[in-house]
Amino acid sequence: MSAGEMLLSALTSLRANLLRSSLTMLGIFIGVASIIAIVAIGKGGQTAIVSTIESQRVQNTIQIIPSELVAPGLPQPGQILQFSQSDFDLARTFPGVQNVYYTLYGTATIQTPTKSLSISVDGGPSYLNEIGHFAVVSGRMYTQADVIAHRRVVLINQSLAQKLFGAQNPIGQVVSIGGVPLQVIGVTQSTQVNFLSAVYGSDTAYMPATTCADLFPNWGITEMDIQTYPGVNKAQLSKRIVLALNIHDHQAGAFEDSSGFLLGIEKTVGTVTRILTLVIGAIAGIALLVGGIGVMNIMLVSVTERTQEIGIRMSLGATRKAILLQFLVESVMITLIGGGCGIGLGVLVAAIVHWLSGLPAAVSWWAVAGSFVFSGVIGVLCGLYPANKAARLNPIDALRYE
Repeated sequence: MSAGEMLLSALTSLRANLLRSSLTMLGIFIGVASIIAIVAIGKGGQTAIVSTIESQRVQNTIQIIPSELVAPGLPQPGQILQFSQSDFDLARTFPGVQNVYYTLYGTATIQTPTKSLSISVDGGPSYLNEIGHFAVVSGRMYTQADVIAHRRVVLINQSLAQKLFGAQNPIGQVVSIGGVPLQVIGVTQSTQVNFLSAVYGSDTAYMPATTCADLFPNWGITEMDIQTYPGVNKAQLSKRIVLALNIHDHQAGAFEDSSGFLLGIEKTVGTVTRILTLVIGAIAGIALLVGGIGVMNIMLVSVTERTQEIGIRMSLGATRKAILLQFLVESVMITLIGGGCGIGLGVLVAAIVHWLSGLPAAVSWWAVAGSFVFSGVIGVLCGLYPANKAARLNPIDALRYE
């Protein structure tokens, strides 16, 4: 029997028992679809988180932080080294430095005559919108003049504006933060999907760094933002400034460039997501094994039902090898069809998740190819015993079987 005849015979047999064949494929179908979807969602989540971290690196800006923020464990606030005015004065002396600012972060309570909410507060330079990745959709961003004059102005994001003022225009309204009245001059909207908002909170107020320092004098300065001129080698300049800061006022290793910290986070995120994807994917792979056992069971039933057919084929000259290949082809065809349909469903699920959540639909083609090949291997392994059993039947006993 030629290969084409074997394929045609296998298709005829599957079509003759269409419902049974479809149910047998279901385990393979679900297993492959689960693996494709889980790997795609895992890679998409990793890509999204790393992209969020990468976006913290602002062009023409060097961010220097205390090494305690990078060290393992969670340091107490009193243990974190803070920048002094002399540190900022020293950084300004380096060629290539356009200006040096600081950024403050913390939580506070914002109040209106009728509302009181806990929020995140960011105080920074006049280009804080670049660092914080937000756009001013109403009103204006505070200026360098506002920073120098310590003006009591604030911007709030859209969700906070809605909670505080509802349908009213928030521009020009007065809110109280830290017990000090501030005028709302702008409403902001994030310019990127920030997966870290669950950690830092989604309701945020932005104000000049000088104003923030006035309101919260106990908040230490733990970030130095150095704005460089275009074309300056940031990596070299950063090394020189960090070395000078550590030698001049502090000890070796006191401060470091935040890029190393971000790179460490990226590596950690990559490792964790890969491990989680592999573990969950392996669990989903159990469905493939269960589906393979179902294929073996159905093929054993098929051998029993077609015992007389096997006897007739053998009496007409079919070799044991031909009988073995015939049933093996049927088994592999079941798993490959189920695997192919599962790949389609897995890609569809990944696309739906992308549409609903905005996560990148990172379908891994090695997972697609691996799942398809693994489906074929399952078909061979689980079909080998039933096929071998059929090939070893005695022709005379097979013809007498009822």
